Amino acid sequence: MTYKSLELTKPQTWDLEGLEIGVTSNCNFRCDYCCAYNRNDGQSLEGKEIIRILEELPSLKRVRLSGGEVTLKFDDCLEVVAYCASRGIQTQLNSNASLLSGTRIDKLALAGLTTIHISFNFTSADKFSRYYNIHPDVYKKIRENIALFAKTEVDTVLETLLFSETEHHMREISEHVYSLGVRTHEIQNSIIMDHSGWKAIAAREALKQAVNDLIANKKEDTVLYFTCMDRFMEELGFREQPGVYFSHCIEGKKQLHLHGNGDILISELCHPVIIGNIYNGTSLKDIYSPMPAQLEQFLDRQPCPARDALFPQGV
Repeated sequence: MTYKSLELTKPQTWDLEGLEIGVTSNCNFRCDYCCAYNRNDGQSLEGKEIIRILEELPSLKRVRLSGGEVTLKFDDCLEVVAYCASRGIQTQLNSNASLLSGTRIDKLALAGLTTIHISFNFTSADKFSRYYNIHPDVYKKIRENIALFAKTEVDTVLETLLFSETEHHMREISEHVYSLGVRTHEIQNSIIMDHSGWKAIAAREALKQAVNDLIANKKEDTVLYFTCMDRFMEELGFREQPGVYFSHCIEGKKQLHLHGNGDILISELCHPVIIGNIYNGTSLKDIYSPMPAQLEQFLDRQPCPARDALFPQGV
């Protein structure tokens, strides 16, 4: 099963195949896009507790460990990755890569990590430092860790958020991704999040130009994934071709989020709907039968904040 394979076909049935787990809500960064949701509440899950939860979910195909910054709880992540590998469950670690090292990278690879997913939005330490309010030296460390991961058997994916800060620099960013030895580049369309106040999205024409430019200049040995664009790709003239994919949204359909306090959510960042809590009687195994009312309503409407932002009048 390849990276994002759960999202490359449009879901026709509702069944929990992917679970994103908030190992910790704490983070050593203060990114507007993530932290605006204010989930930095100290909640976390221990590795053994995560494994207990996963043991009750026989149909899982993929587990994403996210945060916060997951490597703040590195040993717990390592424990979960090893358990999932023993069951044939693919694992993805979403990290800012600032707390990794050669030793930690080797341990994750040996444990059977499938994919490391790292944000990469800036091509200079100064730009990185200004945006994240982090010391510029951290940027150098992140680049070193990316290059180390790219030399392992772990599928190394860099994700760039296409928003106002990056919309005119995407080709430059893509060239840096390639220079680090990474051949899988994911471009995440920015989404207005009214619940957080975050609205720094890319303009429609800038998004269209950036995507078409990336596709036109894609190197033969590179794979591009464009996320949160599948519902309007035809309107903007995008098309899939070899090595270019517009993955489908599976939130609420085949994937849910589990927060550190036990809350089960749909689309934690863009459309945070709490549909139950595993410690208050909600069963993840039986979440689709019968469905909680909020989940049933979500699947009936299937809202798309990304499309609504680009086509507010349904144009």
